[in-house]
Amino acid sequence: MTSIFSVTSAASSLALLSVAELRALLGAGPSDDDLEVLGRRVALAIAGACGVAADGVNPPTLLRETCAETFRLARRVATLRLARRPVAAVTSVVENGTTLDPVSYELEPASGLVTRLSGDQPCWWPCGKVAFAFTAGYVAAPDDLKLAAAKLAAVLAAESGHDPNLKRESIPGVIEREWWVPPTTDPLITREIEELLSPYRQYWM
Repeated sequence: MTSIFSVTSAASSLALLSVAELRALLGAGPSDDDLEVLGRRVALAIAGACGVAADGVNPPTLLRETCAETFRLARRVATLRLARRPVAAVTSVVENGTTLDPVSYELEPASGLVTRLSGDQPCWWPCGKVAFAFTAGYVAAPDDLKLAAAKLAAVLAAESGHDPNLKRESIPGVIEREWWVPPTTDPLITREIEELLSPYRQYWM
């Protein structure tokens, strides 16, 4: 089974945190432009860490976008998993040239799994081409995703201006660091951030 994914209507902004939220975190020093750049870097790093599908044209994001995905099935399968989640809505499904009635399939929004139905009972997706149009992602970042973004923003801001021989730094509840080697050896996505991002990781068939 192969699929081709594309974004048909991209999010107007990738930012998980507003400039005001970043300023509250980092203080008055950075300019608005610098904070916008930082916010974009944070959002892209989180999308990458979560394995968000990209179409090669638009940057990946966990925020709401309109998408299309076409599967080419060499054999029958029980379920299909859309490339982005959570799925807000499936707007159309075209199976081998025929547009399906919405009662002919069932969506599990959190996982992106779509089950073919016949008489309200699960059946097989047939061989051939199945094309989906759907919307997926969050209208606004949930609080735990914002927290992960805030922690990563603090890490990136710290990376940009510290002595490479720094032994220890502590910002309670945000970052705790200790090294005798250059900061580039310190992972940006800390274990705490990884744990916060675990519900947002994308899974594949």
